[in-house]
Amino acid sequence: GTTLLEAETIGIHAIGIDFDKKMCEISKQNLKANGYKSEVINGDFQEMLKISEKYDGIVTDLPYGRASKVSGNPEKILKKFFSILPKRKKIAVMYKKELGVNLKLKGLKKYEIYRHKSLTRTILIK
Repeated sequence: GTTLLEAETIGIHAIGIDFDKKMCEISKQNLKANGYKSEVINGDFQEMLKISEKYDGIVTDLPYGRASKVSGNPEKILKKFFSILPKRKKIAVMYKKELGVNLKLKGLKKYEIYRHKSLTRTILIK
């Protein structure tokens, strides 16, 4: 929900997708409390592929907390994600470096942001 709130505050229409149904409900409540009406869908990255033609870009932050639910191997999901989406789409993906994802795809830029001793965020941009 944080990514949606940030998008809304700068006037970007956004749709949120989360694998965890409870997180979807919390996101909807946060959006409503802040006066925003972004759509929130309960699903996995396959949902992004279904709606990707409607949008100029995709920004996603992979789950990284201990309580986070995931629907598969993050590296396999990202490889498929980057290979399936249309080449003209702009994509930014953030994840915890400690997930061990090591993608090497053509046209992919990688940045790392150190947060504290147990969290370094990796950002992939295509």
